[in-house]
Amino acid sequence: MSQPLPKSETQRLLWNLYRGSWGLQGRVWDEQPGPWRDSLQYVVGALLERRVKPDEWVLDAGCGTGNYAIALAKEEFSVIGTDFATGMLTKARQKTPEDLAGRVTFKRADLNTPLEFDDARFDHLISISVLQAVADPFFILSEFHRVLKPGGTLLLSLPRPNDGSRSFGELVRYRLCHLKRRTACESLLVVVKACGDRFYDNPSWTAQQARYALASAGFEVLAVGEGQQIIVVAEKVHSNWDDPGRCNGSY
Repeated sequence: MSQPLPKSETQRLLWNLYRGSWGLQGRVWDEQPGPWRDSLQYVVGALLERRVKPDEWVLDAGCGTGNYAIALAKEEFSVIGTDFATGMLTKARQKTPEDLAGRVTFKRADLNTPLEFDDARFDHLISISVLQAVADPFFILSEFHRVLKPGGTLLLSLPRPNDGSRSFGELVRYRLCHLKRRTACESLLVVVKACGDRFYDNPSWTAQQARYALASAGFEVLAVGEGQQIIVVAEKVHSNWDDPGRCNGSY
């Protein structure tokens, strides 16, 4: 996860609480229902199809508790996972099997700032449910482009609008029932996360907007899957932005 930025003073108060809880959310993250459970196999399969040689490098930008990074390491990719929340990274390291310790590493990074990696460092890059939480999606897409090798794979998962099918109370009860240990602290973390998800106006995306943003950043879209989230597979095809003036455009 990166460091999201609020859009109004009212949301700022809520988001300060929500953001402050990210260091602790790793305690309950893997127990909560979410689209990652359905997309994990698809993401791993997509990168396996794109792999051309052993030991290719993957950057998992906004890795959370490391579910994707660990799954890819099991398939003999070499993986670096980055996240803004130290609590998420701690959980990811604790979950990593000893036999994968040399194949996957986790580092703290803020995706609102330039990535601390050399140009053309990675064969593949995944970023799951992250783009909505950065200050400037076009900036981080340009950074993704920079650190990918020519022909490298970019796989993004993007949120759809919240349909509001559950009331806030129903949403909280639904998430609480998935907790293994319903302590006061863990229950509070679930409530805070539900508040942020329901009341903070995170940007959502359409498939058309995703195609536009990626084409602007020098990627060719290879596939778009539309389920709980939009999953886009793209390839780095240009050495720079087609039109740098688009960087400040809306999405």
